[in-house]
Amino acid sequence: MGLAWLLHQKVVTAPIIGPRTLDQLDGTTRALEIKLDEKALTRLDEIFPGFKTAPEEYAW
Repeated sequence: MGLAWLLHQKVVTAPIIGPRTLDQLDGTTRALEIKLDEKALTRLDEIFPGFKTAPEEYAW
């Protein structure tokens, strides 16, 4: 599901998945078949809000 969400992000042009085996490649290409609805995408965006300026936004 993570790759499916990543594919919905406009700023991501090409996720690098790095499979080492054919099984891993098959598993990652299944992300193309997953359709996330608007509710799921909104919730995932809340959990992972995206880019913030560094280091200010990441300072503890």
